Parts: sequence; C-alpha cells; structure tokens
Amino acid sequence: MKKIFYILSVFLVMSSCNDALDIVQDSEINDATVVFKTVDDMKLFLNGSVYPAVDPLNEIFFTSLFTDEVGYGLAGVSTSDILTHRWVLNSTSGDASGLWVSNYNIINKVNILLDRSKLINYNTLSTTDKATYTNIIVHARALRAYAYVTLESYFSTNMKDPNALGVMLSTEPANILETKLPRVKNSEVFALIESDLQYALTNFNTSSVTTGGASVQHYLQKPAINAIAARYYNYKGDDVNAKLNATAAVTTSGLSLSNPTAYPTIWNDTARGEILWSLYRPNSAVGSWSNIASLWTTNSTDIDGSVTFDMSRKLYDLIDDQIPGGDIRKDVFVDGSSQFDQLYPTGPNPREDDVIVINKYPGKSGSLASATMRLRNDIKMFRLSEMYLILAEVAVHEGDLTTAATRVRTIRGTRSKGSLAATITYTSAQQAYADILLERRRELCFEGHRYLDLKRMGVAAGVGIDRDKYDDDNQNLPLTLPASDYRFTLPIPLDEINANPNVQQNPGYN
Repeated sequence: MKKIFYILSVFLVMSSCNDALDIVQDSEINDATVVFKTVDDMKLFLNGSVYPAVDPLNEIFFTSLFTDEVGYGLAGVSTSDILTHRWVLNSTSGDASGLWVSNYNIINKVNILLDRSKLINYNTLSTTDKATYTNIIVHARALRAYAYVTLESYFSTNMKDPNALGVMLSTEPANILETKLPRVKNSEVFALIESDLQYALTNFNTSSVTTGGASVQHYLQKPAINAIAARYYNYKGDDVNAKLNATAAVTTSGLSLSNPTAYPTIWNDTARGEILWSLYRPNSAVGSWSNIASLWTTNSTDIDGSVTFDMSRKLYDLIDDQIPGGDIRKDVFVDGSSQFDQLYPTGPNPREDDVIVINKYPGKSGSLASATMRLRNDIKMFRLSEMYLILAEVAVHEGDLTTAATRVRTIRGTRSKGSLAATITYTSAQQAYADILLERRRELCFEGHRYLDLKRMGVAAGVGIDRDKYDDDNQNLPLTLPASDYRFTLPIPLDEINANPNVQQNPGYN
C-alpha cells in the first residue's frame, strides 16, 4: 500500500480571510493525469497551480498580531484576532490551521507535478525541452523545501534537535482513503529538505519556466534558492551551511542593499532593489490577488482607511530617529497621515489619539496604480538584508563578535539618511543576540519574522515579546511573554488530529 497521508490542507477550504486557495487560478490544471503530456503542460501547472499556492500571509499576519508589532487601531477588531493578540493559542486557532493549510497545499501540488512529470518520456525530448523539464523540477522541489522549512519552524518544538518531533512527511500526492501517517523526527524532514535544495542548486539552469513577461524576481533564481537554504540552515543551527548559502546569495545575486533613495521603491514595486524573491501580485499567470495591506487596514494605508491595527508605539519608537541623521524606515513604514498624541503616553486618550498607520505596503505605483491597487503589493519573500543578519547571527555562534557587529552596522548604515559615525561593539554573545534581534525587529517588521526570531534567539538574548501598554484596550494584560513559552511552537490543528489519530499534539496544547 502506498504511504499517503491525510492532510486537512489539501481537501478543506479554511475560513481564514487570508486563505484564497479555493480559487482556481489562471492556467491552473486540475486533472494532471490527463494533461501532463508535454513540458508545456508541466510549465502551465507550475505557473497556474504551484506558484500561486505560495502565500505567506497567514505567517505575516499571525506574527504581527501575536508578537509586538501592532496595537489596536480605530476600526473594529474580530474576536479571533483579539484572542490571538492576547496570546490565546489552542488547537482550534485559525492561525495555526491557516499556516498548516497553505504550506501543505504547496507540498501536495508539488508532489502532483513531480509524480505526473513521470508520464513524459524525458529521453525523447529535445535538448531545449530537457533543460526546461529539469528547471521546472528545480523550481518545484525548491518550493517544496521552502514549505517544509516553514512547517518545521512553526510546528517543531526545536529545529536544532534532529530527534525532536517534526511534521508529517510525504513525497506523493495526497489521498484521504489511504494510509494516515504520523509526524516524524526532524531528521527525516531535514533529509527531504536537503535533498530538494541540493537538487535545485545543482541542476538550476537558465531555461525559462515562465508563461509570460514576469520580472525575474518573481521566480526563484539560484541566489534565491541559496537564500532559502541559508534560512533553513540557520534555523537548524548548521552554521557552516548557513554562512555558505547566505554568502552565495549576497555575492552571486548582483544586487546590493538599497540606499535611502532606492529603499522606498522596493515597497511600492517600482524597482527590484535588494529583493531576491518576491511573489507577483496582482493576478497573472504567476500569482493571485493578494491585498496584503488589508491585514492591518480596510480601505487604504492612511488615517482615513479604517485602520484595524496600527504600528505598536514601542516599535515606532525603536525606528523613530534612532539612527543619527534619521532612519529611512520610519518614512517608508509609517504613513505621513498618522496621528500622534504629543503627550503620549500621558494624554487623556493615548490609544485613540495615537494612530501610527502601517504603510510598508503602500499599494501599487506607476502603470498599475489605481483605486483597486491601494492595498496590493508584491510579497517580499527574501531580501539581502536578511542574509546580512543571518551572517551576523552565525558570527555570534562562531564567537566572532566583531564581524557580527560589522554586519549589523552595514544594515544600519545603509538605512541611515545621514552618516552613521558610531561603531558597534559587542562585549558578550547575549548583547550581540539582543542587538541582532533589535535590528531584525526594525528591518523585517510586517514580513513574518518576529515570532520565529524570538523562538530561535530570544532565550539566548534575554528577550521576549515586548509590548507597549496601549497596544491593547485592556490595560491589565501582561506586556511581555518570554521566548521560552510553549506558545512559541504552534499547535497541530484539531481537525487534523481528529482526522488522523496518528498525529501527536505539541506540548502545552493537550
């Protein structure tokens, strides 16, 4: 009997507002057994089904809400979002289900592509088609690796322990009538991730897998695959390979960190800048509709846009002119219409009178600018700045605090609108980890990193969730949550456990 697992994500449409996986995308092929007769069929499936399945909005929104990136805005907030913001996590939480759903959906679609590609006789293909066939497999396997890395990072209690419990593993298309698989050790999932990444890095070629005129950053290029590998090995605690791949991503991409003049253009999608890989939005053969700014606002990214969540005052204060000469990130991430209580936090209505509007995703510009595009931007999956910060983290692991400080200072210097005269000196690993977390908090806010950053480094840095008093309308709630808390691993969704008795729940959620 084939080892096929039951995965809720493949068969049920979740109610999460961030999940649009039930929508049939342009060029999607639903009957793979019939249509996989040519390389063009594989290309259509990659573009119409696999790439559109990649959607990290669940991770981005959950991270911003659960950690210390946002506070309540002026508009109404749903009960489920209030519970997440107040650190209520259990097996029925939609946040965990949405994340589980979207990533297993990627995996299953990749498994379909890989399985049905066997229907094509590779040996009879032309030289050109052979190269395209191979490159399609490269993209598919790299995307599967990305999905498994994401699942492991959220649902494994400790990615640095190969014997810790990981997630369910399959390389075949899902079938609900067959074997229900248990979760396996991290080492088994790691073996597949590393096999996929090695295949992708070894076999990547320049054959086009696109069906249209998409920009190069909207598809995985080899430096972007290096970036996936760098993030994976960093999460896993493999410093040698994390450093190797982060360095390769930086040095082979031909890109450089965006200076203050160029930095705004990468967020309004008018220039690539330092982006290694982004998901093209709006809709096309390589993407789906995705109003990313609607995670925090309703109509537009200004004070009149019916703001549901605004930037935490504490996060704003960490960005606001902390760099000599000014920080370009303040200008880019915060809309100019934001409302500031000049007496904050001693004014009469500090939460209502202080509305810091998130504008990191300001809507499309240029030829795509329109009223319908005010909440829609490409999703930035990997940027050079993350690679520099991974290299800083690895340097601390290696005991090289000078290099770690240099890497962090490079980011700060590039984001400074003036000169960055002061050098950075670390005298302990704990201080270095805390400063790296601080820079990641600034640079990568609203990109889905903070939760995993705290899970990975928070204990060593002595840092946990650190909120402002007025991020919530209940002033009696705790403002901190230590990174050692069990909720820094997500629960396996209850529907998955009910359908598959072989699946073991994570500690703290029984």
